[in-house]
Amino acid sequence: MSELYAKTGFQNGRTVLTGCAFTSPLKIAKPFYRDSGYTELMVMCASPGMLSGDRFDMAFDMGENTKTIISTQSCQKLYNTGEGAAAQSLKIEVGENASLFYCPYPAIPFAKNRFRASAEIALSRSSKLFFGDILSCGRHGMGERFAFSEYVSKTTVSIDGKPAFVDASRLIPSEAAVGGIGFFEGYTCQGLLYLYGYETVSLPKRANLEAAVSRSHKGQSVRILSNDADAVYRFAVELFWAGQASDT
Repeated sequence: MSELYAKTGFQNGRTVLTGCAFTSPLKIAKPFYRDSGYTELMVMCASPGMLSGDRFDMAFDMGENTKTIISTQSCQKLYNTGEGAAAQSLKIEVGENASLFYCPYPAIPFAKNRFRASAEIALSRSSKLFFGDILSCGRHGMGERFAFSEYVSKTTVSIDGKPAFVDASRLIPSEAAVGGIGFFEGYTCQGLLYLYGYETVSLPKRANLEAAVSRSHKGQSVRILSNDADAVYRFAVELFWAGQASDT
């Protein structure tokens, strides 16, 4: 099991890393301070991917008035786990008047991979959140289209301790045609975005993807389908920065 913890605070007019701890293969690079006022924390992994029995437990505590981007180095490779599985747990707290962008590069499940993920996000009423989760069908170029064994993911968001948003996915290609209607709709990758604290969401038009936004009980969610996982990620990043401009 590998663990990672990071805490940010607002000091001397900018967001700084006030606490950090991790165990191999996870680590955090030296913070990047952007001109936009955001501080970027890049999560790095010395392993080429997740293997059977691997578990990543990550926790982030974003202090009040902070503006943080949590990024990753590259796509998350989920290797063949056989009869075993790999797992990831994510816990995030976003303080009052704090803003967080969390949208890792897409996950790529290899053939015969089993993966279970959970994300628990706790917001304050005055928080601002842009959360993304992007999944590829697998190594499509290697003939591994939906060749993984199981992909389970659950995301829960609470605001001031009260449930606000829940999304759960359980994809088992041997039991259902996950590439078809109700799932990937013939595309090779999909994305989920959840936004809280944004007044409006205007989706940029792209020829290589389909996207739709819907209002949740609290906040807004965006669903994306495409045959290009990188295009989905770049779409999310563009939407985030467009939201910053519109709210200033």
